[in-house]
Amino acid sequence: MLVPSKFTRLEESTIFKMKCILTNKNDIESVLDVYGRTKDVFYDASEFLHALDVLYVLGLLNIDDNTGLIEYA
Repeated sequence: MLVPSKFTRLEESTIFKMKCILTNKNDIESVLDVYGRTKDVFYDASEFLHALDVLYVLGLLNIDDNTGLIEYA
C-alpha cells in the first residue's frame, strides 16, 4: 500500500485513492462492479484490494460472505 511520503505524492497514495471507491457508489454492489468502476484510478488490482481492506477495517464498508456483495456504512 502506498502512503504519502517525501517521495510519494498524496494523489498517488492508496489512502487518497480510497475516496474513488466511495464516490458514486451504489447501495449494494459486487467487488467486481466496484473494481470495474474504479480500475482506471488504481495501479493494479492489489492496490485496489488494499484500499478495500482499509475501508473494511475503518468500518466504512462490509462484504457479505455468502453473496460477495459490498454494503456501505
